[in-house]
Amino acid sequence: MAPVRPDPAPARPASTVLALRPCSGGFEVLMVRRRRDASFMGDARVFPGGSMEEADRGTAARRAVRWSGDPSELAWRSAALRELLEEAGIAITDPPDLVLLDGDPYAAVVAAGGRFDADRLAYLSNWVTPELLPIRFDTRFYVAVLDEGAVASADRLEVFDPTWVTPNRALQLADDGHWVVEFPTRRHLELMSAFDDPEAMMAFARAQDEIPRVEPRIETDDEGSIRVVVPGAPGAAGR
Repeated sequence: MAPVRPDPAPARPASTVLALRPCSGGFEVLMVRRRRDASFMGDARVFPGGSMEEADRGTAARRAVRWSGDPSELAWRSAALRELLEEAGIAITDPPDLVLLDGDPYAAVVAAGGRFDADRLAYLSNWVTPELLPIRFDTRFYVAVLDEGAVASADRLEVFDPTWVTPNRALQLADDGHWVVEFPTRRHLELMSAFDDPEAMMAFARAQDEIPRVEPRIETDDEGSIRVVVPGAPGAAGR
């Protein structure tokens, strides 16, 4: 009798932001380092983001976030904007440069007389963690273009070492063994490296007729080697 395969863990909704700023010769993306003891992607360099929370679905978010598109996407965009502020200290608001007090991000934005501006996010891709992993996320990746002088901090609870880096430099640091960069992050860095400026990257994201939903698989060959396979993608094997 074939062994019974356990049901996969549920994939929790999550949002991630590729925050871009112009620089000489191109653009940089903000990356942070996760704690070494994190239960998911420990010590990896990632883009700011995290799980959707109940507040992202509630009245506080609807009051504090401006979004002119599909209402069903508001919670995802709210989570992206909240996580970017909490993890990296960057608030995308209208008006800009609000002085925000510590505490609940939605209450702080409203108290400062503004709103988070979800219209400044472009929905780029949707990645789902492979079924074999014990912790899984259904993550929407968004692109945001910031000013050249944008600065970032880190909450030092979940993430550290906020770094503005060109996509090619991040890939080089990973290839040289200096950074841990997991498969979905690498794929987004590779995509960004094809663009010369942040507005071109943003235009690409906004011009998509359909947002790609990527559901990689983890496969093991007869010799025990593990690879990541992206169904339907040319050259599906990854690292």
